[in-house]
Amino acid sequence: MKLKAYLALVRDLLDVLPSRALPEWTEVESLEPGKPIVILVSGFGASRRNLDVFRRRFKRDGFNVLVLALDWSKLSDGLRGFYQLSESLAAVAISVKKRRESRSVPLYIVAHSAGGLVARYFIQRLGGFHYCDALITLGTPHRGTWFAVLGFVTHLALKARCLLHMLPVSSFVRSINRSSLPDNFPFLSISSPDDLMCRPFMARLPKLVKKSASVVEKQIPGISHSAFLHNKTIYDLCAKMIQPIKVYPLSADKRTT
Repeated sequence: MKLKAYLALVRDLLDVLPSRALPEWTEVESLEPGKPIVILVSGFGASRRNLDVFRRRFKRDGFNVLVLALDWSKLSDGLRGFYQLSESLAAVAISVKKRRESRSVPLYIVAHSAGGLVARYFIQRLGGFHYCDALITLGTPHRGTWFAVLGFVTHLALKARCLLHMLPVSSFVRSINRSSLPDNFPFLSISSPDDLMCRPFMARLPKLVKKSASVVEKQIPGISHSAFLHNKTIYDLCAKMIQPIKVYPLSADKRTT
């Protein structure tokens, strides 16, 4: 079992930064009217292939899907780190809700690895709960991780600011762990004791964040870091929480922001 876990770790390290998302994965104009929307946010440890597996499954089950990926193509997130990525996520969510066809349909965020930190900052610090109906994180180091230090002696140094923001003592991690989630905001955090890149103590949510009754933590054994994005059991947990498949009327936005 240990050998299998370490082989999975090697595979995860090879996929440590995802490829650039394909253009058709990011186009808000391609959203189909009446379908609920998933924004899939990747972090470290996701490949384009894994992202595509989750994307295809959601689309098969009646969702629109947009992808926000951490990749090599943008230098800005290397300089501003997760603040830049959180603002990019906010821009996508707002542009979706500005469209008449999307105003009344649910918007969900499913975030992998460090993408979960980005999504939490959007929800907790940028008012994202006004636009988003639920958040699911997969293999996210909610308390930060000292493993990020190792990235400074590898090619990941190009993303130095992101690495700094993953440290437990960073202002980014502290800011989201010192603020609570809105009351009754649905939040599911899924981790695995066999994820060697995000150990259980890293994935555990702080008490302040967990105080809402709508926050659920689940540990699923046998899942490596990259496997969250292609494992069928993990997908079924996500789909069960956000409850497809329903066509929503094109009515005025129910929110007051």
